[in-house]
Amino acid sequence: MDLTSTLSKNWSVLFIRGLIAIIFGVITWFAPSASLSIMLLFFAGYFLFDGILRVWVAWNSKQNNPYWRWLFVGGVLSVIAGLVTLFAPNVTTILLLYYVAAWAIAIGAVEIFVALKLRAEISGEWLLIITGALSVLFGLYLIFNPSAGIHTLLWLVATYAVLFGALIVLFSLKLKKLAQQQ
Repeated sequence: MDLTSTLSKNWSVLFIRGLIAIIFGVITWFAPSASLSIMLLFFAGYFLFDGILRVWVAWNSKQNNPYWRWLFVGGVLSVIAGLVTLFAPNVTTILLLYYVAAWAIAIGAVEIFVALKLRAEISGEWLLIITGALSVLFGLYLIFNPSAGIHTLLWLVATYAVLFGALIVLFSLKLKKLAQQQ
């Protein structure tokens, strides 16, 4: 049994994961003033549910799927992320905020550096400079306005969750068709 067979047999698990992500994203969009601790409980719950489902699929497919260990590792990592979020929500919030801020500043600096190097080779490098500057400003905004930054991140996470969930749902429906053809 290959990975496609394993996934197509478990299409409903992916479908449920996608629906949960969409629900989480919509709730976050329409209740931005909700307590951050409640949002972190949703995160923890989703990470735990996702991890347990991944471990379950991996364990059930280990006899026939040479890639089962990768599925298992992904599940364990999701469970760990869920437990950290559940038992240390303040740490998770601050770490997430500063991680995204550091990433945005670093990416922005690289984009500016690359644009300056490209200046002699192409025109329009100013677009990359503006992109880099926006990334740096976004990172600094998160650092110096952590409360507003957290709400901004919630909106971004909500958008990601809805898009991710919709794509997973579509993928699961494709897998369902494959399962029906087998």
